[in-house]
Amino acid sequence: MNASRPIVLVLLGCFWPGNDSSGPNQSFIALATALSDHFDFRVVARDGPVGETRPINEAWVDLGFAKARYCPAGRLGAVGLRRILNETPHDLLWLNSVFDREFTLPALVLRRLGWIPRKPVLLSPRGEFGSGALGVKPERKRLFLEAARKLRFWRGITLHATSEAEARDMAEGARGTAPIVIAPNIRLLLDAAPFAPSEDGALRLAFVGRIVPVKQLDYALDVLGHVKALVNFEVFGPAEDEAYWRRCQDLIARLPPNIRVRWHGETSNDGVVAALSRTDLFFLPTGGENFGHAIFEALCCGAPLLISDQTPWRNLAAAHAGWDLPLAAPERFVAAIEELAAMPASGRAELRLAAREVARRWTVDSGAIARNVAMLKAALAAGAAP
Repeated sequence: MNASRPIVLVLLGCFWPGNDSSGPNQSFIALATALSDHFDFRVVARDGPVGETRPINEAWVDLGFAKARYCPAGRLGAVGLRRILNETPHDLLWLNSVFDREFTLPALVLRRLGWIPRKPVLLSPRGEFGSGALGVKPERKRLFLEAARKLRFWRGITLHATSEAEARDMAEGARGTAPIVIAPNIRLLLDAAPFAPSEDGALRLAFVGRIVPVKQLDYALDVLGHVKALVNFEVFGPAEDEAYWRRCQDLIARLPPNIRVRWHGETSNDGVVAALSRTDLFFLPTGGENFGHAIFEALCCGAPLLISDQTPWRNLAAAHAGWDLPLAAPERFVAAIEELAAMPASGRAELRLAAREVARRWTVDSGAIARNVAMLKAALAAGAAP
């Protein structure tokens, strides 16, 4: 182990330059910044989004909170990953995502074959053991998890859950083959711009997330099709699943004229925060989140929530910060939007203050920094044990 600070080598494929609005990226930046006195972080990521190619740069880039190295994606995974894992001194290897074919799966195979140093490993599934996530391409994921157990991929690996609920999902999915440590994501309270109401009286709704089935943009559009109030619906996020995005576009084309939709595509984190600061309601009927970074950012910006009950952000009505509703009752989502549209300005202002307070209270109560230090130390100790 490094005599000063243990070196944590993080494989985080989505951490390419310019992709700062990604939730896992914001979480990693906050963690690496907060824990820099305890650990030395090195992050390896793909060099850009799918479809983009850039000249290969094998140099490490000093980002201040961590050093980063970017590599292109190849047919069998990230190009040069085996060499990077062998040449980069590290005390702990931190994998993100169970089903990532570019970094996690090649690293697990290389480790199982003994082709890379057998260092302690921490694996953060990022909500992938939740029922909503497992429900997308379920047979393929079931077969992989069965093979992973038989091939003992989880042996000597510590799993990272961000909540008790996620830990239960992981224990069932991995079937007790790896220890689970719980540590919440580290996020700091964001500064938001002052709120100003819309000029035309329309209710401003925002959706922030990757356009993929588990985020359920199509569900949101179905709900809006039954809303009578005037709504401007702003959608932020890359269309990663083209077939699914085409379905969403078809739904948009059939919406009544009182529902106006604008897609902004991939947007910088500053751009998202600015948009959330002028939002009346954050609408994300997600199929499942282990944390929900965009949800936290919306709360920081004072945007009340209309989300599913498949996230850790619960009992919002009791906190006067929004609604967390069952997906089996779309009519309740419609009613919530209509209720907000009919609410006086004073009532909406109370919701915004309460939303901000939920975020503030979470940053105080979570104990995230101390628990993440303990998690990384536990992973180091578990991997060092015979």
